This record gives sequence, structure tokens and C-alpha cells, in this order.
Amino acid sequence: MVLALNSFSASPQNGLFINSCFTHCQSEIQDTWFVQDSPKLNGKRVAESVGDWYFDRANNVKDIDCPYPCDKTCHHLIFQ
Repeated sequence: MVLALNSFSASPQNGLFINSCFTHCQSEIQDTWFVQDSPKLNGKRVAESVGDWYFDRANNVKDIDCPYPCDKTCHHLIFQ
């Protein structure tokens, strides 16, 4: 999947937050973006990374996790 993003990720305008959680629980409902135990990459939650990208608070916001299942901050929750 990461290789498929090479052309997209080449642009400095595009941001990435790709974690190795088998379910992306932080993207299904907005509440999980802001909680303290939301999954993190490089010490940042998805809300912080998206904010850095959207408001130009950081350059080159491209956070990509290690291969599954390495991320210990994942919740593995499925919301219905």
C-alpha cells in the first residue's frame, strides 16, 4: 500500500498519517481523534498531524508506521 502512494507522497502539499492498526478506529468517529490514548505516530495523534498539515504548522507531514502489527498504541476497535 505504501508503494502505491509514492506519487501522492512526493508532493510537499500532501500529508499522510498511515498507521498499522488493523482497524483505523481514530478515523471512524471524530471523538477518537482527540482522546489522549488515540493511536499515535511519532508521538502525535491523528488530530495533531492533520492540524499540522492543514494549518501549515509543520513541513512535510508524512507519518507512516512500521509494518503491521507493530503499533502498540492501536485499540483494535470496530465501531458499528
